[in-house]
Amino acid sequence: MFFSLAAVLPTSSAWAQAAESSAAITRIGTIQGTGLAARPGTYTIEGIVTAVYPNLEPAGFYVQEVASASDGNPATSDALFVAQSSPIVSIGDKVRVTGTVQETAAAPSFDQAVLIQPQVQVLSGSHDAPSFVQLAATSFSTAALERYEGMRIQLPVPLTVSEVYSLQQRGEMTLTMGGVTYQPTQFIDPNDAPATGTTSTGTANVAAITAYQAANLERSLLLDDGSSATKLASVPYLSPTLGTMRVGSKVARLRGVLGYGFGKWRVQPLPGPDAPVFSVSRPGVPTFGRVDLKLVSFNVLNYFNGDGAGGGFPTPRGAKTAADFARQRSKIIAALARMDADIVGLTEIENDGSGPTSALQDLVRGLNEAMGANTYTFIDDGGPDQQPNNTDAIRCAILYKPAAVRPIGAALVAPVAGVFERPPLAQLFSTRRKARPDTLALVINHFKSKSSGSGLNADLNDGQGGSNERRRTQAHALVEFINKQVIPAGTKRVVSIGDYNANYEEDPIDIMRTAGLVVVTPPTSASYVFKGFTGSLDHCVVTSNLVGFIDVHKWNINSAEPIFLEYSLAGPNTDAASPFRSSDHDPVLIGVNFAGLAPANVAAPRLYVYPNPVEGARLFSLAGVPAAAGALSLEISLPQGPPMLRLHGPVALLQAELNRSTAHLAPGIYLLSLKGRNFDQTQRIMKD
Repeated sequence: MFFSLAAVLPTSSAWAQAAESSAAITRIGTIQGTGLAARPGTYTIEGIVTAVYPNLEPAGFYVQEVASASDGNPATSDALFVAQSSPIVSIGDKVRVTGTVQETAAAPSFDQAVLIQPQVQVLSGSHDAPSFVQLAATSFSTAALERYEGMRIQLPVPLTVSEVYSLQQRGEMTLTMGGVTYQPTQFIDPNDAPATGTTSTGTANVAAITAYQAANLERSLLLDDGSSATKLASVPYLSPTLGTMRVGSKVARLRGVLGYGFGKWRVQPLPGPDAPVFSVSRPGVPTFGRVDLKLVSFNVLNYFNGDGAGGGFPTPRGAKTAADFARQRSKIIAALARMDADIVGLTEIENDGSGPTSALQDLVRGLNEAMGANTYTFIDDGGPDQQPNNTDAIRCAILYKPAAVRPIGAALVAPVAGVFERPPLAQLFSTRRKARPDTLALVINHFKSKSSGSGLNADLNDGQGGSNERRRTQAHALVEFINKQVIPAGTKRVVSIGDYNANYEEDPIDIMRTAGLVVVTPPTSASYVFKGFTGSLDHCVVTSNLVGFIDVHKWNINSAEPIFLEYSLAGPNTDAASPFRSSDHDPVLIGVNFAGLAPANVAAPRLYVYPNPVEGARLFSLAGVPAAAGALSLEISLPQGPPMLRLHGPVALLQAELNRSTAHLAPGIYLLSLKGRNFDQTQRIMKD
């Protein structure tokens, strides 16, 4: 929707002027011109009505000339929006319209060419619409759309939904060419080129961040709903079976009328067979091959249970009413029960201790009611009323299945003062399902958010948001906590999970890489969508000795879903039995096999060229190796670590065995080195 004022009705002077003489017909292309704005003035135009939108403000219709009646200049638009409070025309009418054309930032134009104060004459009906202008996918750019303003357009290749935040509020969503738009720092490091380096200060590569973001915007446009209504009771474009529209959904062919307003190009939909049809699906719970333990990191969206006795609402950060909390609780429990993990790291749960009325006890009771008595219990962090060294309203917490693991020693809360709002919580565990137990430590984290910061923590416009200096300090402190407290407590295997509030290539993640820790989630994985850009704030970071023994998947039940499905907005319409949109972050699932990973399908290809080529993701292949290279030596190593795999043999044999031989490697970025006769090549690859 791109207008906000009522339609401007024709004045008596305009009617009189039209009645006195038959004005000369002006080609719409002459009015639109080749510049950024139409030529203002009073004109008479003729054309075919291509779309009628009585629910826009102002209401009106689009008129477009057929090719034979246009100015023949491909650099000018052949269409115009006519503002009329109660449109008297129908699609297919041939009309003659006299009125005043304007294109300004003010209402009712909002930088779209509009004809106001119209005198409309219907000359005839039932005409075929002008042909769709085919917009080429290879050269698509929003900067080049001015020449098509108001015209019928078609994008003949699939477009991807990148943002659904305003779908219920304003009936619009963002579509993009070439897949979802990622946060630039998911792939581009502000201070390392190539990315996935160890430099965590400076701005040497910020220009690349800016360029990546500009490219994101250039391949994006809005799909509107042809209405100016807000807070819609009937939300457009939802899947009739699932009742949702997800980031990542696709429309195979988009047809509509190209409008502009509020600084963005937008496609207004057409009725009937030209209406957009989307392919929408929801993912099942990720599966692993045989594993000894399954771990989960889950943000529970400010889980506050009031006073624990049915009262105490509204809560400071969570549910406003007891009914809302019941809905939130049901969705969180549904998600956790479906994941069925042995150990769960929680973030954003109320920091009110572990007593019988605490949020932690409440969640454990609910889980055990759903899954069976004593299925889960919690780690006592030593604070009966509030977590030690935590002055925030929320905290990190750990749940576990006593039948699967046994805690070793007391919980560890990072003791450093003045660094963490919510300190990391760690616990050592030993397994119970095998005669010979294995051990590992789990650390759950929640770093400072990006939403605020001043002074050293101000947003430096380097793609990392506010409070990056704070998160850098927290990353250094986390590394020290792991090295000086967690590992000395009795294990060399550490899994550090949670909400780091930093995308894949940002400074806090680089700091952990520098310390020898490994981020075992690939940059294409997603856990959060902000302002239409997909990223991952939630990561699994491990000691390097776990690479080859761990697999990681993110279950995209939340970030891709529209916010209006969240309990706080859906209210009584909440699907309380569904895990989808139970939070705003996606959970991270981790499978651990202490004897070595054996995925469900070891032959499935999961290695990709990195970074993605311009044309999109491409599986890594040895097909380009020249035959003259002979037998090859292949080595795969961590970007900042030791070799993980060495193979030697003919190209055909290595290609045939590559997926099977790398099946045990954790997801993430690796360096692949190939050496043969007069052949030496190093390539970064990504395992998804």
